[in-house]
Amino acid sequence: MANVEIANLLARNRIPDSDVSFIFFIFYLPLGLILIVLRCCLLLFLFLICQFLPDTPRIQKFVNKLACLGLGISVHVENLKVKEKVHVYISNSVSVFDQVAVCKATGAVSPSCRTTVERVLGFSTYCFGSIVNVDNFKNNLKQFMEERTPVYFAPEDKVTNGKALLKFKTYPFEFTNKVQPICITVDRPFLDISVTVMGSSYFSDLVYYLFSPVTNYRLTFLEPSDRKTMSDQEFAENVRRNMATALKVQTTNYTSNDVTEWEKRANFAPPRPQTRTRSLNTPELTRMGKQVKEVLPHVPLNAIYTDLYITRNVDSTITNILEGRVHFTPEQSSSSNNQPSTSGSSNCSSFSTAASSFPKSASERTKSFQERKEQLIATARRRYIEKHNLDIPI
Repeated sequence: MANVEIANLLARNRIPDSDVSFIFFIFYLPLGLILIVLRCCLLLFLFLICQFLPDTPRIQKFVNKLACLGLGISVHVENLKVKEKVHVYISNSVSVFDQVAVCKATGAVSPSCRTTVERVLGFSTYCFGSIVNVDNFKNNLKQFMEERTPVYFAPEDKVTNGKALLKFKTYPFEFTNKVQPICITVDRPFLDISVTVMGSSYFSDLVYYLFSPVTNYRLTFLEPSDRKTMSDQEFAENVRRNMATALKVQTTNYTSNDVTEWEKRANFAPPRPQTRTRSLNTPELTRMGKQVKEVLPHVPLNAIYTDLYITRNVDSTITNILEGRVHFTPEQSSSSNNQPSTSGSSNCSSFSTAASSFPKSASERTKSFQERKEQLIATARRRYIEKHNLDIPI
C-alpha cells in the first residue's frame, strides 16, 4: 500500500497556474461561452426526447452519441480484443461522466441515485432506489441484470485525480463471479482544464464540460477477472491491484469516506496565504506545533502543522492524530536519549498505548480509546515535567 496523502489525490485548480495558460483561457473565453449555450440547447432537447423514446439498445446507442456530442466527450478504446460480454464492468473513477464514456464502449448502464428520474438514457444511468435501503437496491439491480445486461460500477465511489486507487466498495462484486476491468484516463488538450477539483459540485463540473473544447477519454480493457474461491473483499482487492498495475499507480488504504471527510475539513480551513511555507512558519502555529510535538514526539512536524493549519487548536490536532485521521510516517524521537537514566524517565520514554485486543462493540472500542488517550497524555505530561525539572506534582 502507498503512503500517499489525501491532499495529493484531489486537484485544487481548474486551470494550470501559469501566465500562458491564463492568457490562453482569456482568449478562448468568448468561444467557450458560445459552446455552453449551444450544448445546453442540445442537452435540453436530448433530455426531453428521451422521455418519449423506447429504451432499446439501438436507441441507447444513438442517444449516447448525442450526449457525448453535447458534453464534448471523445472516447478512444484500447485493447478491445480482450473485451468480453460480461454482466459487470468495473473502472476507476476520474470524473462525474465516466459512465457516458463506458456506455459508448460497452453499452452498459450505471446505477445512480443522483436523480429521481427513473432513467436518463443520454447519461446512461438508471435509478434502482436509494443505496440506504441496501436490500431493495440489490434486489432491483439483480432483477435488472437478469433481464438486461451489462451494468457498470465505479467501486472507488469517489472521483479523484487518478494518481492512486482508493479502496473498492465490495457490493458491486456480489452480483457476479466474473467482471471486466476498464482503466480510464482523461485529459483536455489546449486548455488543460481539470475535470473536477476539490469541493466542486456536479453542476460546476458539468459547466466546464460544456465550456471545454473537448474532453478525451482513453478506455483500456483488461482481461476479465474470475472470482474462483475468493470472497467479495478478496475479489475486489484482486481487481484493484490489477487495475493499479495497468494504470501504473499505487493503491491506498483510504476509502471514499476518508476523502470526503478530509475534503469537508479542508473546506472549513481559513483562507490560505499566497504560499504554504509562509503560513506554516507563523509564530502561533510554531508555538502550537511545539506543544503537540511535546505530547507526540513520534509525529513529524510537517504532519502536525498540516492539521494545525486546519484546526488551529492543539487539543483538536492531538485528537485527530490519536484517532488516525492524520496520516504520517512515525519518526524516531531522540529526546529519550537525553533523559536521565532513572526508572521514572525510562518509563516515560515508552509511548506504547496499543490495545491488547480489538473490542467487539463500538462502546467498548470508544472506552478503550479514551483510556489509552488519557494514558498517553498523562505519560507525556510526566515526561515534560521531568524534562524541564518543574516543581509540579506528577
